Amino acid sequence: MKNVKINMLVLLIISILCLFPSNLTAGVIVTAKGVSFFEPGREVIAREKAIDEAKRAALEQAIGSAIESSTTVENFVVIKDQILSRTAGYLKNIKVTEEKKTEIGTFEVTIEADVETSAMVEDLDRFKKVLSWQKNPRISIITDKDMKNDYLPAAKKSSSILADKLEQAGFTVFKYSREKESQMGLLISLSLELSSNRSSYQNMDLLVNEISLSANIYRPDDGEILGTSSAVKSLPGENKLKVLDEGARYCIDSIWTDLRSKLVKVWEKELYSERNINMIIKKVPSHAKALEISNAFKSDVSGIIDMNLAGFKNGCAEFNIKYKGWPEQLLNEMQMSYFKRKYFNPAVEKVEGNKIIIKMNK
Repeated sequence: MKNVKINMLVLLIISILCLFPSNLTAGVIVTAKGVSFFEPGREVIAREKAIDEAKRAALEQAIGSAIESSTTVENFVVIKDQILSRTAGYLKNIKVTEEKKTEIGTFEVTIEADVETSAMVEDLDRFKKVLSWQKNPRISIITDKDMKNDYLPAAKKSSSILADKLEQAGFTVFKYSREKESQMGLLISLSLELSSNRSSYQNMDLLVNEISLSANIYRPDDGEILGTSSAVKSLPGENKLKVLDEGARYCIDSIWTDLRSKLVKVWEKELYSERNINMIIKKVPSHAKALEISNAFKSDVSGIIDMNLAGFKNGCAEFNIKYKGWPEQLLNEMQMSYFKRKYFNPAVEKVEGNKIIIKMNK
């Protein structure tokens, strides 16, 4: 359900993000009413439900006022309940201005609240990043470290050709960086090989070259190969650099359809595959707070299947997390306004593969 939640949430971005004016103040004050049916003796429960409904109505009113003038609301209509579930992150100074029981058995509560619209827009911008991850695989192309140096110029040209094809097909391609491996989606490693043999044809001495190219798709964190495409081209000629360039170009064109198909399938599987993340949070005030953090993550953070406290010592809490998505997606949500307001402000110290170290700020 959490996975569906974030899928639905990110669709809201296109409908809302561009609709809030750039000169938004920190918040807007709204008045909203909530209603709940009750049974005799259960008025307290009904009152709380009515307040929750009033909070949702207040947030919906703030969003609705920004999109009334636009016709691009179809996605909003479908998924508004999902973002409204995060009312605690965007409402403050909530005051009950009126409450009453009616003759028809309902409890009505009217509230006045300050809606933090600027915080909402900031979070929607972060969801926009998640949307870009989901729509297009994040690709980086590298060359096989074991490849002969003589083949590197041709391999680099092949990388450029492949990058152009990927970008034209709507993929996101960026320069590889060891320091930012955790932010990458998939890596494509290109390898070139050349073998040459002399043969005679009609009393002519020919050098026949066989150029082979392979593209391996793998995860940046553990190096597991998730898919591969390869092609071979035979060309005559004495100029090996020239035949390498020509053969490599042919091979890229030859594997393109298969490679693109495998990238999409692998990405869809990897994006929602379950992975284990080790998270260390520093400056946690107590063991009880560490347990509270674990429960909060499990209930509120999208993509978390399970989270357990593995150890606590000297203010340092270590958690084992089962998560669907990339580590950066998890960090991205932790930087959202609703999370900071409701829980704590995390300062990221280190991200290495599936290991995250953060510090708990007040």
